[in-house]
Amino acid sequence: MNHVSFQDGNLIVEPEGLDKVWAFKAKLTIPVNHIRSLTVASKGQLKADGYWQHLQLRAGGLGLPNKKAGNFMDGTTESFVNISGKDDILFATLQNDHYDYLFLTVRNPAKLMSQCQRLTKMAD
Repeated sequence: MNHVSFQDGNLIVEPEGLDKVWAFKAKLTIPVNHIRSLTVASKGQLKADGYWQHLQLRAGGLGLPNKKAGNFMDGTTESFVNISGKDDILFATLQNDHYDYLFLTVRNPAKLMSQCQRLTKMAD
C-alpha cells in the first residue's frame, strides 16, 4: 500500500511499512505536470489494455503473483510498481520523468484521481 499526497505541484508517493524495503524506495516525487494520464483499473483491465507487459523484468524489488514492489522494465520503458492483492490499481502514464509508468495500490484511488485532475486543470 502507498500513501499518496499532493504538495507544491508534486505527486508524493510514500510506500508504507515493509513496502519501503521491498520497493527500495521510501519516497517518490513526481511533478504533476509530468502526469500524462491517470486512471483506476483492475489488474485484468491493465492486462487487457497491454500495460501489464511493461512489468516483464524486475530491476530490483519483489515480484510475487499478488505482490509486486520496485522497478520493473520491458526493455524500453521503466515503471515504479507497488501493488498488492486484488485491489484496483492507480495507474499513471508519465512524460519527461525517470519512470514511464506508475502502478500503485492506494486507499481510495478514485478520490486521488479526482484530486490530481483538479490540480492539472489548475496548472493549465
